[in-house]
Amino acid sequence: MKLWNYLKNKMQLNLQQEICENNASMTYEEMIVFAEEFAKKLKGIKCCAILCQSEMAASMVLLSCFAAEVTALPLSQRYGELHCNKILDAISPDAVITDQDGDFQIIHIKDSTYINPQVHPALIMCTSGTTGVPKGAMLTETNVMTNVSDIALYFNIDRSDTILISRPLYHCAVLTGEFLTALVKGVKIRFYSGTFNPFAILKMLKNYNITTFCGTPTLLLMLSRFKRKIDDDALKHICISGECMGNETGLQIAEAFPNAEIYHIYGLTEACPRVSYLPPDMFKNHPDCVGFPLRSVLLKIVSSNGKPVKTNEIGTLWVKGDNVMAGYYNNPKKTAEVIKDGWLCTGDLALFTEDGFLKIKGRSDDLIIKAGMNIYPQEIESALKLDSRVGDVFVRGYLDDKYGVQIELNITGKFSDVIEVKELCHTNLSAYQMPNRINLVDTISKNASGKIIRR
Repeated sequence: MKLWNYLKNKMQLNLQQEICENNASMTYEEMIVFAEEFAKKLKGIKCCAILCQSEMAASMVLLSCFAAEVTALPLSQRYGELHCNKILDAISPDAVITDQDGDFQIIHIKDSTYINPQVHPALIMCTSGTTGVPKGAMLTETNVMTNVSDIALYFNIDRSDTILISRPLYHCAVLTGEFLTALVKGVKIRFYSGTFNPFAILKMLKNYNITTFCGTPTLLLMLSRFKRKIDDDALKHICISGECMGNETGLQIAEAFPNAEIYHIYGLTEACPRVSYLPPDMFKNHPDCVGFPLRSVLLKIVSSNGKPVKTNEIGTLWVKGDNVMAGYYNNPKKTAEVIKDGWLCTGDLALFTEDGFLKIKGRSDDLIIKAGMNIYPQEIESALKLDSRVGDVFVRGYLDDKYGVQIELNITGKFSDVIEVKELCHTNLSAYQMPNRINLVDTISKNASGKIIRR
């Protein structure tokens, strides 16, 4: 119960602080009482899936699992039934808790095959469940406490702040970096459980005097376009993560929210998730960098032959620290592929600048190698998104039987035809980045956080 005791002790410093959603609210004190009482109902359960319509309800169950020392498996109804069923099949928890009809229901699964791992996971957070077989990252109590305490050390929020959590707790960045960190820092929490809707989010930022908000570059760029520049804007803290971000995108966001400290952060589920952060006072000079490792984190970047890279040379990023997962549930083969001698292979391509800043270039499996040139889809997407006509952009490589690897661009926005998009590309892109195939589409598939589904 060391994780629950850690959180409880922090929450007791701000017992009258509130957690809200729509018209419902409860204090930290009431949350503690609920969690410890509901934990008694979880006796005998080894792993419990959390599948609630309300994110506030999901947070209540999550803390109850911590108090009961039951492994929590967060799910999200925003991803749909098929996605949730894939995870349930892969992990096979022995219970599911829902908030159907407004009441919590504990559904015991009789044919569960879940077996307690050697090391107790506080959480199993699943990745790659949208199109492939989910992998369950096992995060221990030490992983969670280490990461939360490291984030709390640099994140300049306190009991005077109100955070809007608009994404599902299914995401580790939201669960650890937003919800649990907010509890530790004594922040007022407001949940939004609706579908991805930038206009609704902007309205909530204003109506509830939100001071703290976290999101992807895509979402924050959308908000910056729709937002009216108001001098008395209440937003004081912004965290950007989840996608690679170019310089100009970062500067546009900073211009739209002049009163906010902006943190550019990087992480992955397997690292619980936070790995590095860029301090706000450095953001305007280095918006495309994700800064420096957290207190408990070590980093290295290596080439394909395993040798350390030089400054400004791109390689694969590896991470080490007490935040690194225990492994993938019931999948020792995949675990051995990504964890070697305590080092976690992120699969992300990165470099260190002359000033020691970490810069992420993209996923190694998204990299397009065309005619010997390394092309990063996120760089193309960031460059095109700067045009106000652009809605969404998705770039990928494809294999042409005659010409080899080529670039495909899928784009939404206010364009009359593909010719206009070609003109935009000629203006904003280098010659080697020019797409060979352009599709002007109505929508681009996204997850519940507004992040493009690439695979």
